[in-house]
Amino acid sequence: MKNILLYTAAAFLLFFSACSEMDDNYEDYLTNRVYSPKVTNLRAENGLQTCTLRWDNPEGDLAKSIEIRYDEEVITFDTMVDSAIINELEIKGYTMQVFTIDAFGNNSVPAETYVFPNGE
Repeated sequence: MKNILLYTAAAFLLFFSACSEMDDNYEDYLTNRVYSPKVTNLRAENGLQTCTLRWDNPEGDLAKSIEIRYDEEVITFDTMVDSAIINELEIKGYTMQVFTIDAFGNNSVPAETYVFPNGE
């Protein structure tokens, strides 16, 4: 009987000591992070090997600059512009992504649109 009580106490201690380390799996996600807000209403107008992107900037002052990515190109604006003209595009499809960047250099979730510029 004494051995059963001893084994039960040891198992109980092992169980609770193992559970304390389980908190490490999600501890990083408990902080209240504030991400850079996303642009909305992204739209594109195709032109002759060009495209004009327009969007609505988020409210507030968390976002500080804009970044546009397509293929391997990155265009960065130091201010919160609400449109951009992209020239010298090949006649093919592009997925354009527009991000906001906060004061700490964190990107927002991208707003995406598909663009296919006109040919000659």
